[in-house]
Amino acid sequence: MSRVQQPSRSAHVGFGLIELMVALALGLLVLGAAIAIFQSNLRTFKVNEGVNRMQEGARVAYELMARDLRAVGGTACSNLAMPDLEHSNTTEEDALLAGALTGNGSELTVTSGDDSAYRVESATASSVTLEAGQVSDLNEAFKVNDKVILCNANQLYVVTLAVVNNGSRTLTYTPALTTVMTSDPMAPPSTVMVARYRSNRWFVDGGELKVSRNGGDGKPVVDGVTGMALTYLEEGATSYVASPSNWPNVIAVRMALTLEGKDKADGKTISRSTSNVISLRSRTP
Repeated sequence: MSRVQQPSRSAHVGFGLIELMVALALGLLVLGAAIAIFQSNLRTFKVNEGVNRMQEGARVAYELMARDLRAVGGTACSNLAMPDLEHSNTTEEDALLAGALTGNGSELTVTSGDDSAYRVESATASSVTLEAGQVSDLNEAFKVNDKVILCNANQLYVVTLAVVNNGSRTLTYTPALTTVMTSDPMAPPSTVMVARYRSNRWFVDGGELKVSRNGGDGKPVVDGVTGMALTYLEEGATSYVASPSNWPNVIAVRMALTLEGKDKADGKTISRSTSNVISLRSRTP
């Protein structure tokens, strides 16, 4: 009679308590390392996010200020255009012609014509009528009390709008001029243009870069800006200074911004300093 072979006892033996404890300890170590790596990566991401926000803010600030600076003193007409000799210049006309850039080491004011300019069809001493088809609603382009520039190849004036008539495409202004813009024998009527007058003051206040347009309240542009240092290069000079001796001779501006933000990982303040140089397009490089 054959004997039935019994299975070995070792085939039924599992992990012992010590083995389970060792495996659990190793698992906890691996899990702890994974959590530490995740937290480190999350912290790095949040720090980089804060730095990127500051860098983006600096880029926007430089881009907007550079747009103003490159247009300094510019209009839709000739740079030689000016009021006639019998005209008493207004403050805005003097600023546009001789003081288009002013400021100091912490702020600057840039004066120019607006980017959008419109052709004039006809004119009187106190009004201009725009050519048709340039704007669908004149009230979207101009408002009562806007300062606007009227100019052609020879003449330039800054006046204040009193009436904006969309139906007749007419802008009525004060004060009345001693000359009709479309009657200049040296400049055909098609050269007469009208655009809004633009005077933008850039400064830092309350941790924000702000701009005041045409003397209005400062509007925030970029937050987290705690400091701005400005220096200016005059034509023929070899170094930048905070107080130029002759503003019309300034050909470049160096801007240095200090930006601060919160480290989202632990709430600490992080700070970065950046700088940029803007050459004035309308002046001799």
